[in-house]
Amino acid sequence: MRSWKEIPCPIQRTAMVFADVYTIMIIRDLMAGPLRFTQLAESGINPRTLTERLKALVDNEVLVRHVYAERPPRVEYSLTEKGLALIPVLKALQTFGERWMPGPEASPDLCEDETLLSPRSTLDTNDRKVT
Repeated sequence: MRSWKEIPCPIQRTAMVFADVYTIMIIRDLMAGPLRFTQLAESGINPRTLTERLKALVDNEVLVRHVYAERPPRVEYSLTEKGLALIPVLKALQTFGERWMPGPEASPDLCEDETLLSPRSTLDTNDRKVT
């Protein structure tokens, strides 16, 4: 398979990196702020799959991996500026899903924590949730 860097179509290039449900779930979860591997795994992503997606997202400069000098070592992942630029894309997916692909009545939002992408949330200038 060719690298995304060799593809002339920007939609196809972007889809090659981000059009994966697990990748989208990781980005969605990190919208609320930095998380550890175990916290990201709570979404139900297989640990091997999570490891692969995190590595790809770090390699593509969408996430940054912070290693803290503690015993035991603490590692957190957070969105970079490039990753934060995906928030409007996820919001568009949520809006589309709410209108055209409604889920169960009790949980109409895409996210488990409905405040992450809810229009009722207050976001700061970096599109981070403000409490």
